[in-house]
Amino acid sequence: MHGAMRLAVWLLIGAGGVPLASHAAGSAPTASAPASSPAANGAPPTGLVRNANRADGTPATLRVFRPVGACAGAAILSPGAGGDQDALAWLGRALSQYGWLTIVMGHKESSRDSLRDRVRSGGLRDGLLSLTTDPAAYRDRLQDVGAALQWSRGRCQASPAVLVGHSMGAATALLEAGAKNNLKLDGADRFDAYIALSPQGPGPIFPDGAWHDLQKPMLMITGTRDAPLDGKWQSRTEPYADLPPGCHWLAVVDGATHFNFAGFGYGHGDIEARILPLIERFLDNVREHRCAVPGVPGGVKLDTK
Repeated sequence: MHGAMRLAVWLLIGAGGVPLASHAAGSAPTASAPASSPAANGAPPTGLVRNANRADGTPATLRVFRPVGACAGAAILSPGAGGDQDALAWLGRALSQYGWLTIVMGHKESSRDSLRDRVRSGGLRDGLLSLTTDPAAYRDRLQDVGAALQWSRGRCQASPAVLVGHSMGAATALLEAGAKNNLKLDGADRFDAYIALSPQGPGPIFPDGAWHDLQKPMLMITGTRDAPLDGKWQSRTEPYADLPPGCHWLAVVDGATHFNFAGFGYGHGDIEARILPLIERFLDNVREHRCAVPGVPGGVKLDTK
């Protein structure tokens, strides 16, 4: 696939699962959402939309997936650039069924409208890079994180809280955890553990050695087809390599793409089925204050330290 087309498809699906109106000259026309996505069949994700005020007074939009029984903990989900509260619905539903109060944040300032505006003014690649390296966008995301966490504490008391992010959301989670960064941002480290889907290696956001001082339990997941815009998928394993010893896991899923972790793309159902048990075992460990290494399904390589 031509490079411009790959980037257009990444923007259409991998970043947030929503189509953009414009595309670069010479690239493929704008595509519709995959048939398996909620946007394609008109069915909204399950869960209720709620608003919570941020510290700056701006309302944060949240899609809330409530557990049926007692609350095992709160999972706050941060989608990638161009995503909104309807992104990561597959994980929101699954974790709520596992007993966790799950909240997907809308991230208005880095939603599809914001991404579309930047693409229109700067082109595909520059527009995406402009958003995903913008300190103001991450400040707003961290404000959303605080609002979602505060909202959850009023409904799931005395339980652990975990921040989960995909792509730009993974960067958000690592910034919150306290990773050193080039954006001059300080994370508050308000969570008991973190999960990063498609984390970023050293580059515009994180310098070498950014993760060396992170102590909280952390699960990082990538795939052998989860290549960033520039470089190879292996760069996504570098944050794990830099982590100190502790309850830190790295899962590499054979054949998984960047799209798959957002709940889209060919074979995403199989990828979800492979990583969900691993996420659930990680959450069990967080609740039980332990670090028992789980069995690993076929096609997944797990490193621990």
